[in-house]
Amino acid sequence: MPIPSPLQMLKRIPGRSWFLVMCGMGMLIAYADRSNMAVAVVAIAKEFNYTKEQQGWVLSAFFMGYIITPILGGALADRHGGKHVLITGAIVWTACTLLAPLAAQIGLGWLVVTRVVLGLGEGVAYPSLHSMIGKWSPPNERSTAVATITAFGYMGPVLALPISSALVGSAWGWRSVFWFFGVLGVVWITCWQFWGASTPAQCSWISERETDWIQARLESDVIDHNVEHVDASTGFERGGGREEDYTQSVDTDSGAVSYHRLPLEEHSASPRSSEATDPHPTQDMDQTIQLRGCREKRTPWKQLLKRREVWAIIVSQFCNSFGFFIFQSWIPTFYLDNYGVDVSKIGYYAVLPSIMQGVMGLTAGFIGDKAIRDWKFSALSVRRFGQVVGSIGLGIFLLLAVFFANSASAAMILITIGMTLNGFTMIGASAYQ
Repeated sequence: MPIPSPLQMLKRIPGRSWFLVMCGMGMLIAYADRSNMAVAVVAIAKEFNYTKEQQGWVLSAFFMGYIITPILGGALADRHGGKHVLITGAIVWTACTLLAPLAAQIGLGWLVVTRVVLGLGEGVAYPSLHSMIGKWSPPNERSTAVATITAFGYMGPVLALPISSALVGSAWGWRSVFWFFGVLGVVWITCWQFWGASTPAQCSWISERETDWIQARLESDVIDHNVEHVDASTGFERGGGREEDYTQSVDTDSGAVSYHRLPLEEHSASPRSSEATDPHPTQDMDQTIQLRGCREKRTPWKQLLKRREVWAIIVSQFCNSFGFFIFQSWIPTFYLDNYGVDVSKIGYYAVLPSIMQGVMGLTAGFIGDKAIRDWKFSALSVRRFGQVVGSIGLGIFLLLAVFFANSASAAMILITIGMTLNGFTMIGASAYQ
């Protein structure tokens, strides 16, 4: 059997995987832009004599903007396409990154405003990405898709912290931190404008067969969810009509990916047996019908906010994000104040936890999909396990680091264990199915 060439191996990679890489690179740069200030602020504070309170304003300003735009970003992405919303946000946060040195030179207030606007731009990133994942990734690949993009995001601090430390300690100084990552943002925006797409159908470089295969998988998921959906007025099952499915294969010689259409059994609508089914839909089913009926009209906020599942996701995301982002913002200062670590080396202490979090998150994504697809675990069980282990694990080990670590190395080990466990949250509330 001949060994495939590198080009043939690249051809075997599905287009939707390349799409995830592009999205992931965008999140990597976004996380780098929000994280680099954690190191730079130490040098900025020294130059402009900032107090700890003023440093806190600089570090927290990002989140003042970040909490405002996620819902708006999701709504705009669903209406106008995730590509356009994401690139608009990227232009905003990249411009703020490039302007940060000038803002700091003018005054503290301008630097704070720049960080707020940076947060406004980055706030639309995840909602627009999740909107596109729902159109690009079949249901049995979504854990992997979410984990991949999130892992790229967590790799942002892995690059930002040591690079920022090196640049701060170099002849170019802390200002070069923002110039470096700003230029990276400009490069990504250019690539995304040419090759990004909100849906596979709008993508110019993905094959038509893979586009059809993705669409068939998405439609199959709708059929699976609607097979027990009863029309309230007729009592007939929905989902009738002819279905089609696809299988994927790879040509061993050319390396090209092929998708083959396979006709499935035709389903005809038939009335449910009165003995087996309650002719009156239950309250839950009625709510489900209402939610699905509103999909093409407007978001049913009232029904959504009545669901305990929605509040479980909101609370989980709030608590996890609260701890994670405070950690990312203050970890360099923690090492400086408690252990006297030199500012040019702080980034290296902070980088290992982020590496392990990203690795575990990516691994958890594959495990989560396999558990649902092959081991027949329910999606709900996988989501609960990931969220509980990731949240509680991080909390326990951060407390151990604060109260029991007697050196920077000991603190780094405990924090790394906690952040590794936190990687499981990528298959928790962050995913959906």
